[in-house]
Amino acid sequence: MTPPSTRNLIMGNPVARAFAVTGDAWTQLILREAFYGARRFSHWRDRLGMPRSVLTDRLNRLTAAGLLEQREARGSATRMEYRLTEMGLDMFGVAVMQGQWERKWARSPLQERYAMAFFDRETGARVTPAVFDHEGGRPIEPHHVRWEAGEGLVPIAPPTSRRRRTQPIETDRAIIDRSTDIMGDYWSWAVLAAAFFRLRRFDEIHEALGVATNILADRLKTMVLQGVLEKRLYQQAPPRFEYRLTEAGRDLYPMIMAMHGWSERWLCPDGSPLRLIETGTGDPISAVVCDIATGRKIDPRNIRWEVEAAAPVETSAA
Repeated sequence: MTPPSTRNLIMGNPVARAFAVTGDAWTQLILREAFYGARRFSHWRDRLGMPRSVLTDRLNRLTAAGLLEQREARGSATRMEYRLTEMGLDMFGVAVMQGQWERKWARSPLQERYAMAFFDRETGARVTPAVFDHEGGRPIEPHHVRWEAGEGLVPIAPPTSRRRRTQPIETDRAIIDRSTDIMGDYWSWAVLAAAFFRLRRFDEIHEALGVATNILADRLKTMVLQGVLEKRLYQQAPPRFEYRLTEAGRDLYPMIMAMHGWSERWLCPDGSPLRLIETGTGDPISAVVCDIATGRKIDPRNIRWEVEAAAPVETSAA
């Protein structure tokens, strides 16, 4: 097989497919509220303050993609509500890993609101999330992962009508909040993906992504300001810089792995275009978020969560 191009690797892998569906700040916040129990249009509108047209568009997209489904509301034959499908519920693991990153790295005077603790509803035992190579397996070690290109590794079209917000979305919910400033934009994700594939210089990132230079410059500047990338001088005359992942940037790896696994399960019906392999054993990796103690996959229907530094918050996604 001919080795895939860098552009195909970055823009055609399972995570690229996933971010084409969910790589939007409003979409991520809608899913977060669904995990908190939102089901009606008015719930999202009141909690997020979204423009009606934007909310309608995102709910329609999530329904078309299969993460939400419309049902008749209980006790009403005329009112409809939105429920998470199995596909949507499976996104909970990604949200949890995104929240774990926020707990460590989010810049907020209210840092304690990210201190989420998870518990098994039946046993009351504490649940510690981690990305495993498969359910019942072992936590993924980044240095023990390699990839193999499969069929269908071709760039996908980036989403349309999803402009990056210039102002932060102010909310007071835990799990996902401030990270939407970074991960709630498709091209920001693409820049991050390029960094994980060790592309560091503007020209090589631009060639791989095929994005307009002004958009790329803006996203690189944003990622540096957010502390995910750092800018290093590699040439004095004329001055030229490269962009490297910071510790905060590298710590996004578990969320990326969780997204890879979700995409393989739901968006790659003909097989993964980019398979992950455990270097020591040669076994395939099917990334899934599990409880580190039991190895069981985390299911929001069996989990309750609390903010440790505040009053407990009981939640339900069923």
